[in-house]
Amino acid sequence: MKMLVCHDGSERAQSALEKSVAMFKRERPEIILVTVVEEPADASSHDEAAFEELRATREADLRRAAEWVTSQGLDVEVVVAVGIGDPRKMLLAAVGKKNPDVVVITCRPPKGGVRFGRVTVSVSDYLIHHIDNCPVLVMH
Repeated sequence: MKMLVCHDGSERAQSALEKSVAMFKRERPEIILVTVVEEPADASSHDEAAFEELRATREADLRRAAEWVTSQGLDVEVVVAVGIGDPRKMLLAAVGKKNPDVVVITCRPPKGGVRFGRVTVSVSDYLIHHIDNCPVLVMH
């Protein structure tokens, strides 16, 4: 069993990872940790420095999460999706490449999400409606 876990380094994401492992540990899942880092649209040195700092932070967060998974006796793979554009689509592409049996993501309070005019679409809502080859487990 392959479980793709979206992990942004937050306490909420770590809690979702831990709860998911507890629920599925008997299945001995291979855990795929995925985070998204958006490249700056502007090539200024300030934006580039902020991007590199965010990337380093996310990579460190994933390393800590991966160490926790390993301490549970499970195999883990780390994926840092880097790109310009919609992070929801980068996660969807990672799901397409890794072909997991289940996707785990957290749900943020209503202020989160990507705005389209007056409509806000959360990452979790987007994945629920665009992943059709496996279940999406949304942790609150």
